[in-house]
Amino acid sequence: MPRSDQAAELRTLIAQTERAGAQRRALLLHTDRLPADFARAHHQRLARAAVSGLAQADRAQHFELSRGRLAIVWRSRGGQELDQAMAALDHLLADLPQGQSVPRGQVVSIYDLPEQAAWLLDELNERPAPAAGAPAPARPLDPAFLARLEHALAQADLSPFMRWRTVLRLGADNTATAWEERYVAARELATGLCPDRRIKADPWLFQRLTRSFDRRVLALLCGPRELRAGAPIALHVHVSSILAPEFLRFDTELPSSLRGLVTLYLAAADILSDPPAFAFAAQFARSRGYRLLLRHATPALLAMIDAGAAGFDYVQVPFSPAVEADPDSLRLLLPGTTRPVLSGANSPAAQAWARREGFELVRAA
Repeated sequence: MPRSDQAAELRTLIAQTERAGAQRRALLLHTDRLPADFARAHHQRLARAAVSGLAQADRAQHFELSRGRLAIVWRSRGGQELDQAMAALDHLLADLPQGQSVPRGQVVSIYDLPEQAAWLLDELNERPAPAAGAPAPARPLDPAFLARLEHALAQADLSPFMRWRTVLRLGADNTATAWEERYVAARELATGLCPDRRIKADPWLFQRLTRSFDRRVLALLCGPRELRAGAPIALHVHVSSILAPEFLRFDTELPSSLRGLVTLYLAAADILSDPPAFAFAAQFARSRGYRLLLRHATPALLAMIDAGAAGFDYVQVPFSPAVEADPDSLRLLLPGTTRPVLSGANSPAAQAWARREGFELVRAA
């Protein structure tokens, strides 16, 4: 049967599930999104073979689509067949050359029908290919695409996109690690999941997306052995994420050896947009032993926010020629209970200046 006919059959099936309220699951395999090194017919066959076991699921139906894509729709959750398919696909993607990590969510999408029928239908819509040699124009995020992206994030392995930066403690004669920041390389992740979208075009939708990053990072850190090393860490989170189920689980899993050694980085815009929510979340976090850091605390911002009264243990201050020329003006804005973390002082000369001026904590890189 021609692929166009099979796509029409799939759309008909989706419409039927919506009318009848029939519960189904659908998998859409995007072999057209395999990286260049895996774009050969051999690798496409391996990708298709990885998910072929789902044909044994209850009432499974198979649809060949354009651009080498395929869809499988079945009844029930999929159970063992789905687990085996995802494991086989992960094994295939693990063979990528170093530095070409691809999240599973870029290659395969799973939908619950009829609830996510509109998302699946949108994925099936044909889009004209760009002219040879011309890149497709990047489009901004929109709410419908953001919902699909959050769904893909829930299945994606974020570990290849986890990054860390070190905050140094400058002693008189030595330099030691104070803690490590853990965060998601948002731009790299977005390039992998949605290379044709400008994720920062709408600041409000981007903020919503980064909340999803928060929660996936928290879930990732709850995995075996992630928190067992006992080294102090810092996490970039939104105020709303502090009271999310993922944070509460993270708090439950946190070993006693790390209690009091986790710092939460908070952005001023997030705080100022809802001060009562921040006050509640901050009180909860401090009661559980977390330390709070105000990010990007410029002198103008510190003139607006009383960091000490707000309960911040640290403020992150960008190193600049103005700060270097007049450190006393910055000190006047800092309450005695709040310690500065100097960011951007990466050169030996800048760190020597920080030592002389009594700035003990410096963020590397």
